[in-house]
Amino acid sequence: MNRLKWLAAALMVLLLIVMNVMIFDKQESAAVEAPRLETGLSKQKDFTKEHEATGVALSKNTFDIYQNSSLGTIKEIVAIKGETVTSGQTLITYENEDIKSEIRSLKRDKEAADVRSDHYSNEESRWKSELSNFDEEKDNADAKLILQKELAEAELQSDLAENESSVLSDEIADLEKQLDELSVKSPADGIVSEVNGIGSNGPLLTIVGQGNFELVAEIEQNIAAVVKTGDSVQIISMDNKKLNGTIQTLLPTNQNKSFKMTVLVEEEAAWVEGQTAKIIITEKLAEKAVSVPKQAILKDDGKTYVLTIVKDKLYKLKVTTGLEQKGYVQIKKGLKKGQVIVLNPSPVYVSGQPVFKK
Repeated sequence: MNRLKWLAAALMVLLLIVMNVMIFDKQESAAVEAPRLETGLSKQKDFTKEHEATGVALSKNTFDIYQNSSLGTIKEIVAIKGETVTSGQTLITYENEDIKSEIRSLKRDKEAADVRSDHYSNEESRWKSELSNFDEEKDNADAKLILQKELAEAELQSDLAENESSVLSDEIADLEKQLDELSVKSPADGIVSEVNGIGSNGPLLTIVGQGNFELVAEIEQNIAAVVKTGDSVQIISMDNKKLNGTIQTLLPTNQNKSFKMTVLVEEEAAWVEGQTAKIIITEKLAEKAVSVPKQAILKDDGKTYVLTIVKDKLYKLKVTTGLEQKGYVQIKKGLKKGQVIVLNPSPVYVSGQPVFKK
């Protein structure tokens, strides 16, 4: 009798060992199927480029404001003759049909994404209702699996449509902000001495400003193409003092492909006629652009993707890339800031694959 008890106990121990081994193997298998990936977040980043010019200090305090066709067409000259204006005050507003057209196109895309989102949201409700009414005793078990699969697919498509709609909303908001900012502002405190109006051969406005000195520099056409009157620049004087400045005028010279630029020094400084200073012009290639590290970009079959993780599953997002600077790549379409992205993607990963984040 004791022998039988010992035999039974030995069998129980053996059974427990086998069960533990099976559970461990299952966990190891799951770990293989769901790899751990190094991730990060998409961020907003300014892409810029610096240009340097040498300015010569001259005594002057009159500012001519010319038409800037790069902003679009003039909508309104809001300043009047004799008016006292302050630095940064709006003098001229512009409108741009190209930006308006892009906004209309993005709004159509957003409406389509919203329709898909509503459709799959309704599908979610439908499948959830059918699952809640599922009779475990009467209905076929395979039917329940099908319902669960349909629900998961509807949830996924709903999330993707909502994400696309959100990205498009951000792009529309950015363009609408650009429309609002299409204007020329006063380069300094002063009085509007002349208003010549649209179509005049000379300046649209003339401002008699305060202060006695400005910097005059000759710049090449490629630099002149990226700046406009009212832009801020940094000035580095001969004693390495850093000052802020504002571009007052930008006019072509008699020399081939060169422009004369005048800059108002905003802070008070002891200038001498003929004194030189460096003018640092920052070209704004892209402001607050959604960006990802270069290693997050995946090239596959001639197209560009990033991999994102939604609800512990991996998905490929087709993106449109732009500028590359200091290890970051601009994402022009397909992604918004704050999304989880895989830092070292591989074409072997497939959409819908379970993953873990490191």
